[in-house]
Amino acid sequence: MKTYKKFLVALLYVYAVSILTAPVFAAETTNYSSERAKIEKISSQTNVLQSEIAHLQQEVKFLKKQQSSAQPSVTSKERRTLTKRSNTTSTDSSTTPLSQQELSRLASEERQYLPFDLDVPGQAFVSTGPYVGVPIQYAGNDLIINSPSVNTDLQLLAIRKSIREQLMAMGGMAPKEPYHSHLLFSGAIQTQANYTDIGGKPSTSNIDVSNVSLDAFMLGPSNWILGFMEFSYDNAKPTSNSYTVSNSRLFVNKAFVTLGNLHDSPYYGTFGKYYVPFGAYSSLMITDPMTKVMMRTKANALTVGVKEPGDNTFFGSLFVFRGDSHAASVSKLNNGGVNIGYNYKTGFFHGNFGAGVIANIADSSGFQVGNGFSQYEQISHRVPGVDLRGVFALGEHMDVIVEYLSATTAFNPNDMSFNGQGAKPWALDTELAYTFSMFEQPSTIAIGYQKSSEALSLGLPLNRYALVLNTALWRNTLESMEFRHDQNYAASDTGNGPTGAATTTGQCVSATCTASGKYDNVVTAQFDYFF
Repeated sequence: MKTYKKFLVALLYVYAVSILTAPVFAAETTNYSSERAKIEKISSQTNVLQSEIAHLQQEVKFLKKQQSSAQPSVTSKERRTLTKRSNTTSTDSSTTPLSQQELSRLASEERQYLPFDLDVPGQAFVSTGPYVGVPIQYAGNDLIINSPSVNTDLQLLAIRKSIREQLMAMGGMAPKEPYHSHLLFSGAIQTQANYTDIGGKPSTSNIDVSNVSLDAFMLGPSNWILGFMEFSYDNAKPTSNSYTVSNSRLFVNKAFVTLGNLHDSPYYGTFGKYYVPFGAYSSLMITDPMTKVMMRTKANALTVGVKEPGDNTFFGSLFVFRGDSHAASVSKLNNGGVNIGYNYKTGFFHGNFGAGVIANIADSSGFQVGNGFSQYEQISHRVPGVDLRGVFALGEHMDVIVEYLSATTAFNPNDMSFNGQGAKPWALDTELAYTFSMFEQPSTIAIGYQKSSEALSLGLPLNRYALVLNTALWRNTLESMEFRHDQNYAASDTGNGPTGAATTTGQCVSATCTASGKYDNVVTAQFDYFF
């Protein structure tokens, strides 16, 4: 019977891991809508699994009787797979146990459904997010809010904690089994079609594969360690020629290891290449919010954090890394920050709010690429940044997103200028969303207003108004349509990046140095397929 229990536990573990991780990784979700959808999803799946357990227990009893009778022909190898069920089998606990012929057939199919041997400790199995043969629900509302790729480590720790708690609820035996390494793959393919009416210039249109990613989530062999890798596709135009599709570069976007177990301890640590926990950048829009473009920071970093369990709890983290931008003669371990937040749930209201600080915003991708610091990293002095944010759910259908990020002091005019003075940029994102069903599928409509200040050199507009509709017509897909209206900086405004990168006096080294004062209108349709 120990072997039967081993197989039953392993089967339920594979089943639970596969269901609970489908397609979470591509969507990388800390947002309010996905959390609510996951809870509902887990609740419905729990009922099905409990019924399945009851039936499997009856089969084990039946097999025990067979074992004690004069039928010694079933080997120990076969007994490990006798309780494997197809997803079309009835879960009624009164169903007649499987026949000897069915049991033998299922035993011969062990490798197809359970690709590892319980008697070989440490042997790994590989799976994709949606487990083969298990029907998954329409999960569009899990994908409504575009994931900002921040706090991915904490998301994965929370997922593994949910898996363990679900397994404990099914009998509590799984954690006693020898640990195995598990590799779960998921990913996304994203395509876009857009039309852009540029103020004062000819309009443009395009069809593009805007994103392809493959995520690898590694669990174990210890329940205190996990790893994550994300392989992404670069759709940027090649620099050497105008043949657009000749680029298609594949690169490692993120790779990190996390030590922690939220089931046993609220503390965790992460090291590797990832977006540091400064800002949240939650958004329902197709186009990245200006807050994200300006301040999101990727680094080879070390993070330590804490996440208390429960609905009304604090969370926080500290991070440190060596930034490329530096005020000293050489670069060293010179950047870091703090992130704190609070999750709340009280009756009609729930959500989270928080704040963060980073020592030098010049290391963010917006300033490195937009302002041109990647061409000249030595700056006059570091410029700290601050983040204030909140996601507020009003009942089951209405949600509000607010985030504000700003430099705390101005740059030296030789590093980043606006109208001849040192720039002190900031950005604001506000969104209001309403969730409903369209054609019996989860859908969201949202409006947004964004604003930037002294950010001309980053290539951002002064004001942005946006309207978006998101829905999920098929499983593991997200269909979106966005209209965006941008107001550019005035024609009299000027900006520039680091003068040290210029080869001639007055040369423009940033993304934008002058503005038109006109309006741009953009219509974008997007299709996401998650697996």
